[in-house]
Amino acid sequence: MLTFKIALLAFAAATVDAGNENLIAVVQIYRHGQRTPVMFYNSDPYADLNIYWAGLDLGQLTNEGKRQHYALGQFTRNRYSDWLPKVYNKADIYVQSTDVDRTHMSAQANVYGLYPATGSQVWRKYVNWQPIPIHPSDPRVVTSSNSCPAYYELYAKLANEEEFINLDKQYSSLYQYVSEKTGLNVTTFSDLIQFYDALHIEEQVGYSLPSWTSSFYPEPLSTLAAKTYQSLSYNTPMKRLTTGVLLNEIIQYFELMATNPTAKPKYQMYSCHDTNVFPILNSIGQTPTKPLPFAVSLWFELRLVNSEPTVQLWMKSDGDFSRLSINGCSLDCPLSEVKAYWKELLLDVDGLDKECAVSSQ
Repeated sequence: MLTFKIALLAFAAATVDAGNENLIAVVQIYRHGQRTPVMFYNSDPYADLNIYWAGLDLGQLTNEGKRQHYALGQFTRNRYSDWLPKVYNKADIYVQSTDVDRTHMSAQANVYGLYPATGSQVWRKYVNWQPIPIHPSDPRVVTSSNSCPAYYELYAKLANEEEFINLDKQYSSLYQYVSEKTGLNVTTFSDLIQFYDALHIEEQVGYSLPSWTSSFYPEPLSTLAAKTYQSLSYNTPMKRLTTGVLLNEIIQYFELMATNPTAKPKYQMYSCHDTNVFPILNSIGQTPTKPLPFAVSLWFELRLVNSEPTVQLWMKSDGDFSRLSINGCSLDCPLSEVKAYWKELLLDVDGLDKECAVSSQ
């Protein structure tokens, strides 16, 4: 039994500690931590923010969300402990966040776990927190598509896709039932996303859901929610507009680091949303079948394998930490091949501005 435990601990350590002798650079992209619902339905028994949500407003980071990202920062520290210095230095890391409270606060909690103040950086007795800059991300890089007319034209055309027409026919009675129970006007699968979100979070914090939800929650509501996220980057033009600029930033950054491994910073962090992380996974051939959990994280790692710049992709989703392939490439995928796989998607910010301004018709 003792031998088994020692072996298990060794395996766990190997899973976290990547062996970073050949590591050159890392790009981490994650979803914010647990938040309050962004809306309540008419008959929602937990709609009182003061009673049930500690006075937090809609869409705000909860204490659990803070804990999730503090723990994620600690996980990252353990994984790169022999590569990323423990003492914070702006030359080592650049942290960006969308301009939303929950992503900014998640980033703050995350870097606290990653860089607890130590030694000369302790600025107040018994306090190991230290301020670390969180920079605003360019909305054209971490795309929201909120100001892209061409994207909305493409999204509107999805109503004519046979897959979604059949889906709406299959669940039309569910749409009617939910509409009657909630006061929502549900006519298509994407109308259910915020309702699913409210139920999921309420269940997650320990509240009992109304009995009438048991016939469709968690299934098929969870699958329909995942379809909504999938629809955001349903085809190549949509993937290009939602993820192309960020993927291009990763390629350009890795190409720079491959030619100059001592360049700074060597770690880039993006705090964003499920509407960013899901399309990235969809674009690289790893389409999720369920909505993504809070604090899900991706790590794109640039390593030198057999003298060749190579990309590894890792994902932490709840308790699962796994290595993913990029568009079917080998797990150690040469950077040149990653760029080739993404060729139709890559876009710079000027190109995005031009494509968004042009009608897709």
